[in-house]
Amino acid sequence: MSVLDEIQADAQPGYAPSVAVILQRLRQALGEAAFAGVTKSDFGLHTVRLIEASTHPSGVKLQLVSDISSLNWWCGLDPGEAFSAALAALARRTYYQEAQAIPYQLETVDPAALRSHAVFVGRLLDVRHSPTRGAFDYLRALACDPENQRVDVFHAGILSPDLEAYAQARLGKSFSKLSFVSIEADLNFLAKAVGQGPRTFHFWCEEPFFIHISLAALVGPTLMFTCGDAAPVQFSDVYWYCQEPAYIEGLWRRIGAPPAFAEAYRKLESAPFPSPAPLQTRGRGDFGFRPEETVIVTVGNRLGVDMDQAFVDGMGALVLSDPGIRWVVVGWMQGFWIEAFESVLGSQFTHIPYDDDLIGLLGACDIFANPFRSGGGTTAIMAIEAGAVVMSRGDLGDVGAFVPPHHLTRDVDAYFETLGALVDDRALRAARLAEQQALLARRLDQDNFARELKELVGLAFTRFAARIPTPLETIFAQPQPRRPALSAGGLRARPR
Repeated sequence: MSVLDEIQADAQPGYAPSVAVILQRLRQALGEAAFAGVTKSDFGLHTVRLIEASTHPSGVKLQLVSDISSLNWWCGLDPGEAFSAALAALARRTYYQEAQAIPYQLETVDPAALRSHAVFVGRLLDVRHSPTRGAFDYLRALACDPENQRVDVFHAGILSPDLEAYAQARLGKSFSKLSFVSIEADLNFLAKAVGQGPRTFHFWCEEPFFIHISLAALVGPTLMFTCGDAAPVQFSDVYWYCQEPAYIEGLWRRIGAPPAFAEAYRKLESAPFPSPAPLQTRGRGDFGFRPEETVIVTVGNRLGVDMDQAFVDGMGALVLSDPGIRWVVVGWMQGFWIEAFESVLGSQFTHIPYDDDLIGLLGACDIFANPFRSGGGTTAIMAIEAGAVVMSRGDLGDVGAFVPPHHLTRDVDAYFETLGALVDDRALRAARLAEQQALLARRLDQDNFARELKELVGLAFTRFAARIPTPLETIFAQPQPRRPALSAGGLRARPR
């Protein structure tokens, strides 16, 4: 079996067709022989080097860069931190080469940029999709500010009638300030984004390798939402999330982000992460859970990738040690995982492939056990709102942004020791849940988020004014060119 076949076999259920398309594109662009003898653990860095050494046009290289990032997400390549650094650096070098042909840069600032906004919100799906819900609360924070005159929304996917109705309900009269542009249907979207006069550019859940993120920074202030323990690939005047700055600095340094990126990060107290309301009231009996059981739930779209051996072994040992525990796993997984859990844990294990009323399901559980993964923040928010106390580590993952620091553990042993204590002590669970809900109330305060976002816009404008006209080397994190030596005396020129 070749490494490409191995990666296909490890694809998360639901992502296999997309993985097949990417692997075929790699075969066509780089050749099957280029992967002979390559192991899965070496695949990421090996492919980055192949892409960089190829003679393909920049557009092809950038497509392959995005493809490798997706494979890592969908197939659990686990290539190490050096891979993330190399992939992002290759993208920035490629952007930089392309940008040499751009003749235009803004050289003066106009305060009108503070009142006009272009917001790139990624792919719109449906109201159960957390980035889609969050996008509309982000837009609400801008549109409800009476000083903001225009908010243009650039999106992939479809603004369906249901989504439009949801947005109108969330924004009320302020919805009239919004105009929507599909970046898939309108190939002239970038000209529309930058051609409407001075404005601020926002990036919320946008594809991280889209070059228009960097291009926007040439003509206006930029703000970028970051999450999922991933360092940003491209420049922004301000990055923001709810993690502590020290955590972000250490993480981004380890995965090779330019130091200036972490210096531009700001922690917010609130964020646009609204949870959907339960579709119906359901109790434990509706799921087959016994009243006296302690129900631990683990949720994810990529659990076959997210659950490592240490998490699986620890959960298995905990469940087997106490017949009063039921472990509920929600999300599509490879069949071998389900068969193994059912065989070893028996009736103490329940697998639910999908539930379109997830917050209602979480309300029937006692503890949300987050795997040792980068994501999970949105599900943790839903769990806390539903009444399930969250257990997570603090040395990795974005769940730490929504849980009090003293609830987080730093390693595997401490994680399962604390999880066992939560199982044994109902009062401890109640006390921790109350603390988590108090913190979450601050995190989900949308009026406060609007105030904080307005401050970030002002900060981005100030930083933009200080940097223009901006050298391309700054935008793309490339070495500054050496200044030529003066002919007299060999002295180097000084900047004026």
